[in-house]
Amino acid sequence: MSDRFNWLEINTGGQQRQASSAPRVPPHDASSFYQAARNMREAAHLGTACDYYRKAVGLNDQNYGAWCELIDTLVRNNELDEAEKVSSDAFENYRQVRLLYAARALVMTYRRRTEEAFPLISVALEGDPAAWYPRCVMGEMLVRFDREKRFEAERFFEEAIEKAGNPWEPYFLAGWAFLYAGMPALAASYLAEAAHFRPKSAWCWLCLGDSFRSLRLYEQATFYYQRAQEIEPNSELAITRQKECSKLSFGLMRIFNRHKLRDRWNAALEERRQESEREES
Repeated sequence: MSDRFNWLEINTGGQQRQASSAPRVPPHDASSFYQAARNMREAAHLGTACDYYRKAVGLNDQNYGAWCELIDTLVRNNELDEAEKVSSDAFENYRQVRLLYAARALVMTYRRRTEEAFPLISVALEGDPAAWYPRCVMGEMLVRFDREKRFEAERFFEEAIEKAGNPWEPYFLAGWAFLYAGMPALAASYLAEAAHFRPKSAWCWLCLGDSFRSLRLYEQATFYYQRAQEIEPNSELAITRQKECSKLSFGLMRIFNRHKLRDRWNAALEERRQESEREES
């Protein structure tokens, strides 16, 4: 698993800052609003992404992917009341769309309404064996309701990765799930893969930074926040996180140089690998 991180020790000093993810040509139809929403989501401008998703489904209410991504983004942005309202409306209007069962299950998961979430995700999983998103939701449900089921959750995430046309999204959602379930070392391994497949997604780098921040590897976290800011100069979150890490790393963490940080991280990964082997045996 440590091989996932070898490529991440990159030198970004000579890179030019890239422009903000705001669309150069203002969106004007359902398709362009949908693409703008996806761009804003990748850039971690979740509020703006939701606005664009609303425009997209307003112009084309048959875009079920946009409905699902709107609900998912509202959840990630901690707008749970709005997510519940939108998911309820979409669910009632499009009961034949199994993807929306998964989106509704995600909302119920964050509401901790287990008795409602599991029947919904079961329908979503049975409805389309080739769909990757319901498997991500199932993985997140398992790890949120019971951390001891992380290996079962990983199996669902790996299935999603195999089925997805572009694996960055299931890698990212797996990383998100493990990060907020309190397993930052495992989260970082998935987020590193997400960033590998989507290197221009500031959201990937921000969450990767959050993983190392949770591990108290503040200098390494700062490195990834800086990477996010290079991609998205207007990211207030990346700037704020760097300031927070600067204060946290001022004391004890100053004694660790870059190689010692890497050694600590590799030790954490090795411990994780040994846990997996013990569980499988």
